Amino acid sequence: MKNLNLPKALALLSAVVLCLCLVGGASNYFQRLHYPREFSEHVRKYAREFSVPEYIVYSVIKVESDFDALAVSKKGACGLMQLMPSTYGWLTETRKEEMGDIFSPGENIRYGTYYLSMLYKRYGDWTYALCAYNAGMGNVDRWLSDGHFEIELAETQNYVKKLEVVIGKYKSLYYR
Repeated sequence: MKNLNLPKALALLSAVVLCLCLVGGASNYFQRLHYPREFSEHVRKYAREFSVPEYIVYSVIKVESDFDALAVSKKGACGLMQLMPSTYGWLTETRKEEMGDIFSPGENIRYGTYYLSMLYKRYGDWTYALCAYNAGMGNVDRWLSDGHFEIELAETQNYVKKLEVVIGKYKSLYYR
């Protein structure tokens, strides 16, 4: 085996260090691909208008539809933020506005974010608000009524756990 001379050894070491740095940057790049900020013009606008952190809106979109604007759940929830048509209708009534296209990214993000803001104002806590987004206000009110909060639905427990992870990712990737 031939010995490397010092200049070649330093060049090899430099190449290894450069590769490691690139892999670290690549890791961040690939994570951002997995946690995108699509529809940013709508998210930014409505997050600001309704005082909801952008990372909450992006996280709900990621968990609910994985950024599929035409998603429909088994229960009939629609669009990016998976609004039930009845909830969407109720939200437009509360704002005294006409219903539009629930699948339109702007419309869906607008009313989904508005709903999140209503829930946060009601409960003053993002965990409770996100539980209500998934399970409804009646369930959350019941879970809070006995003095100690416990999520009784496995679906909602899983939903909140997923959201906690995704919120952490969005915050660390974009909102430091």
